[in-house]
Amino acid sequence: MDRFSVKEKIQYSTAIGTLLSGIVMCFLSFFMHKHTIDSTVLMYFGQTLIFCAGIFGVNLFIKTKIMEVESRINNKIDKRIKDIEKTET
Repeated sequence: MDRFSVKEKIQYSTAIGTLLSGIVMCFLSFFMHKHTIDSTVLMYFGQTLIFCAGIFGVNLFIKTKIMEVESRINNKIDKRIKDIEKTET
């Protein structure tokens, strides 16, 4: 079974690709413009960091919340089964 769905693979690929483009752009700007980085390049790099944090952070948050809900439901089901077994005996 595959660990990631197609949607997650696309999300992670675009996040990593965008981050790499920001890093490459910063390096190119630094070495091509006499060891300075233009403010627009820094703004683009900041945007890529925000985008990556959004992709990774939101996905992790949603997965954690789903796991919490599943755990609560399973606990309630287990408790209900135990209560039913007690009343039957």
